[in-house]
Amino acid sequence: MHDVAHLTTTTRETPWDVLRVLAVVLQEWFDRPVANWLLRIVVAVALAGAAAMTYAAAWQRWWPACPRGGFDSDACLRLQSHEYDFQFPGDPWMPIGQAAELYGGALLALAVAAALLPTVLPPDRPRRHTGVGVRWRRFATLVAVVPAVSLALLGVYTLRSGQAGELVSMPGVGLVFVVWCLAWPACLTALAAAAPGVRPKRALPVAVLLGFATPIPAALLFGPVFAGYVSYDTAPWTEAASAPLLLAAAVAVLFVAPRSGQNAQPGFATSLRTVRSPL
Repeated sequence: MHDVAHLTTTTRETPWDVLRVLAVVLQEWFDRPVANWLLRIVVAVALAGAAAMTYAAAWQRWWPACPRGGFDSDACLRLQSHEYDFQFPGDPWMPIGQAAELYGGALLALAVAAALLPTVLPPDRPRRHTGVGVRWRRFATLVAVVPAVSLALLGVYTLRSGQAGELVSMPGVGLVFVVWCLAWPACLTALAAAAPGVRPKRALPVAVLLGFATPIPAALLFGPVFAGYVSYDTAPWTEAASAPLLLAAAVAVLFVAPRSGQNAQPGFATSLRTVRSPL
């Protein structure tokens, strides 16, 4: 156990030293099985919440105009226009109900999950200070921070657009959309496959499911399959097709664990040397 009891009694420590010690203490807390389970539960709840809000947003758009068997009605055909798309609203755009607000909340919940997901893909303690372990932790830091910030920005953009009833201006929104749809699933898959100490057969499905739940696969494949209908633009209930995938990812997260008999390390811990008080 690191001796940090007298850290504040010396005048030599810098704020960086204090942060370093705090990171070591938090890392030791993350090592505990109970803490690991709590993190997985938080990620699972965030993903399940995103699934629920995604389906609720789809309900706002498509019900009652598009019941099963009524996709060719005039009201439903009108809603199939991309002008009503809320997953990535673009000009021209028409808000409908509270779909954009709900989906903005879903993206914010996804941002929470993205920030914490690397903590449930931990490397082994024996590899902690090896080159592989250090590189993996640095990569995990990027996979945690960049997608989380991107999803948060996109969530705020969608939420504010829904509240305003029109598109709001936000620089770089196209880039963060690409990060969400392409970069995050690809990097998360690589992270799960390369993580020392994780069973890939359990970790990889989380990354694959989250990739399938993004708008591009939903619009091109799962939406039409889910609806059993090919539209001139957006198939009815396309957004709802992402909800069961997100829910499946939430369940899969609960089964992501280190190999038996090995201790977990937090996914986005940085390289830390042991810090001891000089007293």
